[in-house]
Amino acid sequence: MSVAMPNAGATPPSQTQPSSQFDQYLDSAKSSQILVDYLKGKDQSAINITELRELADNKSGNVPDDVQSAAAYMVRHEAIFTAVETHDVPGADGLSGVWNFEWAAEGGMTGTAEEALAKMTDAFDRAIAMSAEVTKVTTEKKASLDASKQRPQ
Repeated sequence: MSVAMPNAGATPPSQTQPSSQFDQYLDSAKSSQILVDYLKGKDQSAINITELRELADNKSGNVPDDVQSAAAYMVRHEAIFTAVETHDVPGADGLSGVWNFEWAAEGGMTGTAEEALAKMTDAFDRAIAMSAEVTKVTTEKKASLDASKQRPQ
């Protein structure tokens, strides 16, 4: 079994996504629709990967949570972004037009290997986070129990 490592310079998911239940329901279509609506609202016809990362990082604090989550989804799953941007032209240039996101929002990525891998990766990430939380809680409980069994000195 091989595990794909994130690209150099990629922002870890924990730093790019706001913590909300909304995030776990994102996929390529939902993320794309959110980005379509946002870009059209800003009269922007395209976005490059750097701008997408800036939306995901939201250093200004002015990016709506759903847009930040959608951008973070695309940054986390760079293969999805590449497939979206290149569905109508050969070769990736890191720039995707609104029409590409519209295609993905209408289900253009549904059933692709990239979409399946993204869903699997997200499920594993959620499972790892939940496992870490269970480990933390059980360790705290065990430490508390062990402390209660100590003899007074």
